[in-house]
Amino acid sequence: MSTKVSQRLVSLRKEKDLSQKKAAEALGISQALLSHYEKGIRECGLDFLCKASVFYDVSSDYLLGLSETRISPDSGFDLTDIPQDSELKMNTILRAAATIFERMGAVGNAYGDRCRAIYVLTVYKLYLRAVSLGIMPQNESASIAMGSFLSSGTIDSILETMAPKEPQKSRKNERLPVCVDTVSKEAVAVIERQYAKAFKKSEK
Repeated sequence: MSTKVSQRLVSLRKEKDLSQKKAAEALGISQALLSHYEKGIRECGLDFLCKASVFYDVSSDYLLGLSETRISPDSGFDLTDIPQDSELKMNTILRAAATIFERMGAVGNAYGDRCRAIYVLTVYKLYLRAVSLGIMPQNESASIAMGSFLSSGTIDSILETMAPKEPQKSRKNERLPVCVDTVSKEAVAVIERQYAKAFKKSEK
């Protein structure tokens, strides 16, 4: 088997902080067989590759070593619901963003531009946090923005001013796209967990 496939199976499992036993159980195979796949002793079949790409949230091309990009380039552009949308994976988040962006753009250029700016600022805020943790190198703009933006909530204030104020009528009997619903539910769960932590701290 390709050493690239073996290497990626090992690195992806370690990223998830899983033992071979746990990963094998999740993938529906024995630990011994997974060990053979990871060492390149045995060739894995198409069924396993499909399961592994879904489980590790990467494209099959990435798993096979044919691409250095983990996410399939066309995954975000087909905006009809797909089964994977019910799972909170990176593709689901990207598809939700693409779906919302398309709707915002359909209302008018100003809305599309605001949506783009919101996404850019949100990713930039994550980048600044990653720089502050030392897991991303910083560029010149990051060194300028780091202190004030991370401590003062400047980006949050800007995001608030960019949110559209005028309500739009939703389409009659329209169902919320599954990817957006999945992301929305996770966001609410994160907020609830953070509020619960804050409440416990305030009680002490």
